[in-house]
Amino acid sequence: MNKKVFITIGVIAVVAIGVLVWLNKENEKQEIIKIGAILPLTGDLAKYGQSGKNAIELAINEYNGNHQQKIEVVFEDDKGESKTAINSINKLIAIDKVAIIVGAMPSSNTLAIAPIAEKNKVVLVSPTSTASAVRDAGDYIFRICVSDDLEGKSMADYLIDNQNIKNIGILYINNDYGVGLANDFEKEIVKHGGNIKEKIGYQEGSNDFKTIINKFQVAKVDVIYIVAYKEQNYFFSQCAQMNYKPLFTGGTMIEDPDLLNAVKDFANGILYTYRNYNPESNDVVSKKFVEAYKSKYGIVPDFYAAANFDAISVAIKSVANVEYNGTALKNYIYNINDMNGVTGKISFDEKGDIIQGFGIKTIENGKFLYLMN
Repeated sequence: MNKKVFITIGVIAVVAIGVLVWLNKENEKQEIIKIGAILPLTGDLAKYGQSGKNAIELAINEYNGNHQQKIEVVFEDDKGESKTAINSINKLIAIDKVAIIVGAMPSSNTLAIAPIAEKNKVVLVSPTSTASAVRDAGDYIFRICVSDDLEGKSMADYLIDNQNIKNIGILYINNDYGVGLANDFEKEIVKHGGNIKEKIGYQEGSNDFKTIINKFQVAKVDVIYIVAYKEQNYFFSQCAQMNYKPLFTGGTMIEDPDLLNAVKDFANGILYTYRNYNPESNDVVSKKFVEAYKSKYGIVPDFYAAANFDAISVAIKSVANVEYNGTALKNYIYNINDMNGVTGKISFDEKGDIIQGFGIKTIENGKFLYLMN
């Protein structure tokens, strides 16, 4: 065999090896699937977004550690603002080419980005957007949390059945979440003959509620239903300063350790609705999640962590089982039935709403306790 033949064979071998390396790299690229996540990682809602991010990373690390196919989550910080959420989804779709997104968390943000998701046939799985309007936001929109209309109804029904209520006041944050939940609560109360004496909205970021508290005092309300974000700490603190304590009730946002730090024993007796998540549950899925979260982050995961964990779990399950495009993913999620989640069994109705209910909790001696679930 002459020198030219050796050279030719060598060139062919090098080319063949190069092709194999290139094909291998292309296969590796194909193995990585991108999922988007739009969370409030800075701004007033950052602590909720960080809980969610922690849980999402926990789920992704567990999946990637056990599968050849790898998933990468592209996080976008919407700062809790609708305008930023719109920029985030446009970037995820145009640049990152995602077909499924976990988010957004605030209802206003999810409602702002839902039309864009629908137009581009991209699936949204919201962990915590509870506004009733999300139910009709589109065919590609799902949520892990139960709608406000059921949450408001649950608290109203509990008060009607278990409390001697006469005059009721409502305090709500003036956004999609606050308006929706306040209206749904009011509707159920009025339906059963309750009397709404005062219904007062406030702007996000408010910190002075003394005038509002005075209005409730003058109206002689027996019960106040509160729909708020972190502003609730100012409201309760100022109620304590004014020695004003009717029966306080509210929604899931009440369960905030910062509230206990702000008002301590004054929080005793507050009643609120809460999702089907109990970090002390002996359920296998919940227990595994809580232990893993505590091991990695050193704290007990809150509902926002649990809801994001379930949302990313739905996303992971779908991308692992069907072709990676929005329509296939959407159709798969609609057919999920009784998937074991941290927040309970996960199934979706024809509108993309999770089929679950609410429990009633209270605060006693610095602890959040279930009265019924």
